[in-house]
Amino acid sequence: MTPHRVLAVALFVLALLALAATRAFPFVDDLSGVAKSAVAVVGAACVLAGVALWTRKPPSPPGGDPGR
Repeated sequence: MTPHRVLAVALFVLALLALAATRAFPFVDDLSGVAKSAVAVVGAACVLAGVALWTRKPPSPPGGDPGR
């Protein structure tokens, strides 16, 4: 697995934890609306960054065919 895909998986896990934190844990009810929104925004940003990293093509080898 390439390093950017490993990072993408880590970001997906972080996004899943952010989603679980906003839905499942009772201590989140004590947070303000701004803090809840911040957790949701961080989760969404992690998903978007993870998708961008996952779909990124690896660099072509130096002597490889650039058309492929």
